[in-house]
Amino acid sequence: MKKEEIYKENLSELKEMISRAEYLKYTLGSLIYWDKITYMPPKGIEYRTRVMAFLADEQYKILSAERFEDLVSYFDGNEANDEKVNAMIKRIKRNAFFSSSIPEEEYSRYIRLIAVSEQIWEKARNDNDFELFRPYLEEIFHTFKTFSSYWGGGDDPYDALMGYYEEGLTVKRIDQMVGQLKPFLTGLVSAIKDGRQDAAVKRPSAVNVNAGDQQLIWKIVLETMGFDFSAGRIDMGAHPTVLANSPSDVRIVNSYRENDMEFGLFNVLHSGGKGIYQQSIDEGLLGSFLAEAPSFAMEESIGRFYENIIGRSRGFVSKFRNELGVFLPAGSKLTAEQIYRDINLAKPSAIRIEADQFTYLLHIIIRYEIEKDVINGRLAVGDIPAAWNDKYREYLGVAPENDREGVLQDIHWAGGYVGYFPSYIVACLGAVQIKAAMEKDLGDLDQLAETGRFDMIKNWLDEKIFRCGAIYSTRELIQKATGGPLEAEHYIDYLRKKFSEVYKFEIISNKEKEQ
Repeated sequence: MKKEEIYKENLSELKEMISRAEYLKYTLGSLIYWDKITYMPPKGIEYRTRVMAFLADEQYKILSAERFEDLVSYFDGNEANDEKVNAMIKRIKRNAFFSSSIPEEEYSRYIRLIAVSEQIWEKARNDNDFELFRPYLEEIFHTFKTFSSYWGGGDDPYDALMGYYEEGLTVKRIDQMVGQLKPFLTGLVSAIKDGRQDAAVKRPSAVNVNAGDQQLIWKIVLETMGFDFSAGRIDMGAHPTVLANSPSDVRIVNSYRENDMEFGLFNVLHSGGKGIYQQSIDEGLLGSFLAEAPSFAMEESIGRFYENIIGRSRGFVSKFRNELGVFLPAGSKLTAEQIYRDINLAKPSAIRIEADQFTYLLHIIIRYEIEKDVINGRLAVGDIPAAWNDKYREYLGVAPENDREGVLQDIHWAGGYVGYFPSYIVACLGAVQIKAAMEKDLGDLDQLAETGRFDMIKNWLDEKIFRCGAIYSTRELIQKATGGPLEAEHYIDYLRKKFSEVYKFEIISNKEKEQ
């Protein structure tokens, strides 16, 4: 058999095995999970758990089969003149490296630890008892120090943990960004604390809209954005999320507060952006592990782009205040300008998920600094609560009332997501850098939003980002889409302009004050 024929047969066989693994992946991680959090009756959980375990085992059998490994080795040794094939092999090898580097017994012990620690975290949080959770958190960080030594490949032990979630991300690079961001963001907080904000800016009463009307609003907004309801749907659930079975079957789950329309609307803008991303990936990438975003950070950046860049723009507010005003309570006199200023207020808080776009990254920086110090042995787990509270006072001018609102507020560490938080920095900066690049090509996004030209926005994203799936890493995709590497300057400029529009004065960073 000729070399070309062997290549084609092997490629066909490998893609067939990947397709079977993807069928299980999407069934297990998307369709079954979607049903679990939306419509599954409570008594179904025990049997559902057994089904999920079976499917996970079947997927593992495919990916660990000797023939699968032989095929990957074949293509690794015969680099193709095909960008997609090379990207597919690179992604398979990358995923295999992280899993195969950990001894099986240690990985099993880790899985058991996480299963227990999530339950202990929930009880500790409810009881406001960090000491209950502390031994488990110590074991989690100890485990990830060990994993870092297996994965290696960086100047700092924390590099490997960040690299698991975001290829190429390093302490050196994040420290560079934080060094620019932190002085600016803390200066912004100081401006608020010093009372220099416009006294006339007061939050209007939260808008009370019933659940049925809110769901109708969400559908109108999603359709206008470009979400295809013939290839997707939206349902109610406790926690907002997006689950893609394929580009032609994307499920959005959203939640609402009847006394605060803003909560559900901005969640749906965020999830809708991610949903549009998933629907727009080239279906030809199915069967290659490339029919997805390259990383959490890339998908999150699109969610934040639609939520903050588009959703909190004057143009968007103006358009939808006029078109959706019928849903506001009778007699409501809220103007588009009042709504615009309200949804862009800076409100320093001790709770990350309640943070505004001006202060959000300070929450992430605090977690990044703590994780980095623990992994490097500079901070003991038992001292995390005090370090956490000190940083909140210093950076945000607020202090958590207790550990429930402080160190116990996130499930991430209990779930084993150590090294995950820096991805939010990449996501926030990426969203703004995409905005800057898009405006060079399309003009002012405010104007596009006000005139309803969301098709132009989506088409630009389709061409530059969406259709590529995971062919490129997030770093490569940002470079290709925006013409430059990820930088903090765009984000700082964006927030500076936005803040001065809302509060009518310029922000001076703490670093600038010292000069």
